Amino acid sequence: MDLDEMLIAPPDVAAWQLADAELLQLIPALSLRMRQLEALRVRLMHQVDQRCVAEQVGASSPGNWLAGATTMTPGQANKIVKLGRELAKHPEVAAAFDAGETDCDQVRVIVELLNKVPDGDAPARTDNNATTETDVDGGEDGEGEDGGVNVFDIVGTDATRTEACARYLLYAARTEDSTTLARRAKALALLLCEDDKKKSDSENAELNEFYASPGLGGRVHLKGHLDAASGEALLTALSALSKPRPGADNRDGNSGKDQRTPAQRRADALTHIVRNFLDSGQAPTEGGERPHINVFVDADDLAATTDDHHHHEHDHHRHHRGRRRGPAWMPWLGPISLDLAAQISCDADITPITMDTDGNPIDVGRTTRLIPRKLRRALNARDCGCAFPGCGRPAAWTEGHHIQHWSNGGPTNLSNLVLLCRFHHTTIHRGDWTVTISKDDGHPWFIPPKWVDPQRRPLPAHNRRNQLPFAA
Repeated sequence: MDLDEMLIAPPDVAAWQLADAELLQLIPALSLRMRQLEALRVRLMHQVDQRCVAEQVGASSPGNWLAGATTMTPGQANKIVKLGRELAKHPEVAAAFDAGETDCDQVRVIVELLNKVPDGDAPARTDNNATTETDVDGGEDGEGEDGGVNVFDIVGTDATRTEACARYLLYAARTEDSTTLARRAKALALLLCEDDKKKSDSENAELNEFYASPGLGGRVHLKGHLDAASGEALLTALSALSKPRPGADNRDGNSGKDQRTPAQRRADALTHIVRNFLDSGQAPTEGGERPHINVFVDADDLAATTDDHHHHEHDHHRHHRGRRRGPAWMPWLGPISLDLAAQISCDADITPITMDTDGNPIDVGRTTRLIPRKLRRALNARDCGCAFPGCGRPAAWTEGHHIQHWSNGGPTNLSNLVLLCRFHHTTIHRGDWTVTISKDDGHPWFIPPKWVDPQRRPLPAHNRRNQLPFAA
């Protein structure tokens, strides 16, 4: 079926009847036609702009008229009007756009660069640069081994600076998407404007902003933007920690693809970076002590909660006298659940604060580290990372979990601890899975809930996944 025939009535096209070869041929051709139609819309809107047609029919501007005549936002419509005005100054770029050789995003990158060219009407080639010809792909002079093309073979020897830049980027746009082209344009702008000492917005650290606002629902909302150097540092730090990991989000004990979205992986990575920074002890003091998470909770409440999890029974009818802030709370975000308080207290700096029935502190104990460094090294050596079956996240990404909680008299020793990543630490605290240390081999074994295995057969830790179940 011919593309022109399809475009007469697109809804009537029976796509399921098309052969594979037809699909592979039609889609690129359709994409080309769509670029040409976008260029035509820009040209037509430029005529509306030039003739003041929109104002004649009562619109305040061409962009507002276009937004009202379609479902576009005013911002989208104004971009089209602005692009028409810019292309009127650069006929070569407009011709390439009309031919479908570039798309809207690529054209915007090109005209933005052309607006920055100093002395745009000056010759591109002078005696000073006659011997500094460079390949388009960044290779050596002339035609390199990798097939690089000499710049002046593309732009011409008599081109002005503006013409040279336009032809150079139009050539690159044949094989590069708008993101790659934008990087090339930025590098070109730095070369052309090297005498301009004014720092660009992308490199100006004084414009940096970051907001961390506690919301009414108990979550923290993040928003901000960074300069190029700071942003690169952040993305580099997040990159290694936010890669997909098989089994990282499984609760069924089976390994498989990471089910987390990229945004969830980055959130986990940011949390890991912050927690490691607090644990390192390198943070400056605040209020006379190193910053760490503070949780205020009644010891009896915490013990009862962990005991409930151990027996899989929850009592929601317990009453408390004199509670002013909730069962547990943190200084910044306020009340939290006892379940979260129990999870945080598994492997943290704990400062015991004894409260009376009216919620007044009557004694402050000494801060103690529940899992000493030597014991943590032994845990790392035994479990080699998250022990939950099918996970195996690195040990550096894990937390120490007390199988019998410390508030219930659970000892802080190797036979009562297991390494778990944050996700599976939460899973264990929910109470569906049970973990125990086998007396036979001294390693963790996980007993799944009935909805995973009706017989609840124990599963070995991830690093010992070839082991047979011990006798339950």
